[in-house]
Amino acid sequence: MTAATGTAPPPWAGAATPRTPGEALALLADRRATGALHGPLGSLHLVDGRVAAAQSSRAPGLADLLIGCGRITPEGWAELLRIHGPRSRVGEELVERRLLTRGELELGHLGTLFDASFFVLADPGGGVWRFEADARHWLGPVADVDPARIRREVARRRQLLDGIWPWGQLDTAPVRPVEHVRRASHRPSGRRRRELLDHADGRRTPADLARLLGRSGFGVTADVRRLAAAGLLDAPLPADVPRPPDVPTAAQVPEVSPTAVPAPEVPPPVTSGPAGGLHRRIPGASLRGAGLPGAPVTADPAAARTGTPAGAPAGADTGTDAPTRSERPPTTAAAHPLTVPDPDIALLTRVRDLLEARL
Repeated sequence: MTAATGTAPPPWAGAATPRTPGEALALLADRRATGALHGPLGSLHLVDGRVAAAQSSRAPGLADLLIGCGRITPEGWAELLRIHGPRSRVGEELVERRLLTRGELELGHLGTLFDASFFVLADPGGGVWRFEADARHWLGPVADVDPARIRREVARRRQLLDGIWPWGQLDTAPVRPVEHVRRASHRPSGRRRRELLDHADGRRTPADLARLLGRSGFGVTADVRRLAAAGLLDAPLPADVPRPPDVPTAAQVPEVSPTAVPAPEVPPPVTSGPAGGLHRRIPGASLRGAGLPGAPVTADPAAARTGTPAGAPAGADTGTDAPTRSERPPTTAAAHPLTVPDPDIALLTRVRDLLEARL
C-alpha cells in the first residue's frame, strides 16, 4: 500500500508503513486518530480512533436509500447537504425535520457504514492511500464502531463470498444472465434474486444494481455470486477455479416445459386445528368484506348458508355424494399482492434486506 498525505505527516510516520488498509486502520485506532482515511474504493472517517462513518463507490449511501424510498427529494438532499454539511449537522437536521426517527437514523447509518467499510477494506492494498487529519464527516455524530469489530466483519463477509463462489471478478463486472433464465421454467426462487435478474441488462454492475434497487452493496454482491453458482449468469471461469459441489452448470439445467410440471396439490383448509396448534391461514381471509383483491368471494349468499350450489332451487336434491358447505374449500378470487406506495414500507423492506445480507 502506498500512503500519501497533504501537509501533515501520516500518523504512522516513524513506524513501518502499513501494507493493507486493515493495517492502516488498526494503527490509526491505536493512535486514537481523528480524520479520514481515503483510498481507491472509498473513505473511512474516524473520531478518536473509532470508525464514525464510511462511504464507497461500490455501496449505496444513506442519501441513496432516503431518496430511493421517497423520504427526501434529490433537490432537498442537495440543499440539506449544502447548508448543514459543512457543520456536520445533516444527521441532526434529518431528525429535527422528522424525516427520520433517531432509531431509523442509527440503523440506516450503521448499515451503510458496515456496507461501505467492507468494500473500502477489501482493497488488496495496491492503490494510493491518504490520511486527512481532523476531517469531519457531513453526517455528524450518530454512532461509531470499534475498528476491530469492523475488521472481523470484513473477514467474515469475504469468507462468506468465497464460500458461495470463489471468483471476485463477478463483484465488479456487468451482470449478464444466461438466455434460458428469461424463461419462466428457469426462474430462480426468491424475490430478491428474481428482481436482480429482471434488472440485469448486461451493462449494470452489482454496485449499479444495488443503487437502482435501494439494497446493500454486499447483499447484491452475495446474490450475484449465488446466481453464478447456480449457473444462471454468463460468467466464464478460469481453469483453476473449482465449481462448488452439487451445483449444475447452465448447460446441465434441463429444459422443462411449464405444462409438464404437475400442479401442487392444495390441501383443504382446516376448520378446527388440533389442541394447542394453529389454524391454517386462508389466503385473503383478513380482507373479507373489504372489497379488496384476495378477499373470499361467495357467488350466492343463500348457497353459502344452505350449502346448495349457486343456481340450484331451494331444497333441490344435490346428491348424497355432494360435499356440504363445511367440507367444501372456500372459493377465493385470484390472489393479488397489495401494492402500497408507502415510503415507510419501502424503508422497512430495505431494512429487512440489510439484515438478510448479514446471514
